[in-house]
Amino acid sequence: MTEDVLITVTGLHAVNGEKDAEDKVEITSAGKYYKKNGKHFVLYDEVAEETGDIIKNRLKLSDSAMEIHKTGPMKTSMVFENGKKNMSWYGTPYGNMLAGIEVTGMDVQESEDLIDVNIDYILEMNYEHVSDAAIHIRIMAKDSGLFRLM
Repeated sequence: MTEDVLITVTGLHAVNGEKDAEDKVEITSAGKYYKKNGKHFVLYDEVAEETGDIIKNRLKLSDSAMEIHKTGPMKTSMVFENGKKNMSWYGTPYGNMLAGIEVTGMDVQESEDLIDVNIDYILEMNYEHVSDAAIHIRIMAKDSGLFRLM
């Protein structure tokens, strides 16, 4: 994998038990990739919808866990660990919430120019079930030719 990458993060939340395409959030951003001690790292920015402020993200990925650290107008350290429930504070401009993430399935596929991550999880906010959710992350070498706009 090269240092310059494109990352696409897609999130789906289930409404009444069904993942609804209308409740899909997707961002695509250029990022920087490196590998250290057998773990993959990607640094990328996203734009906050409400304010246009920049949110800085650091993604750390291993075979059994993924961590996303956000700084800026939204602050959090979310841990997605296969078969475990992790709690973290999710800071927004409107206040803090306690987020619970319980991973029910995780699949990581890796090739020379692509890392593909699929995670199914249960999301809680302040100890209340919010949704069954899924996150799909594609990390592509920028020059690989794998990126396509649809």
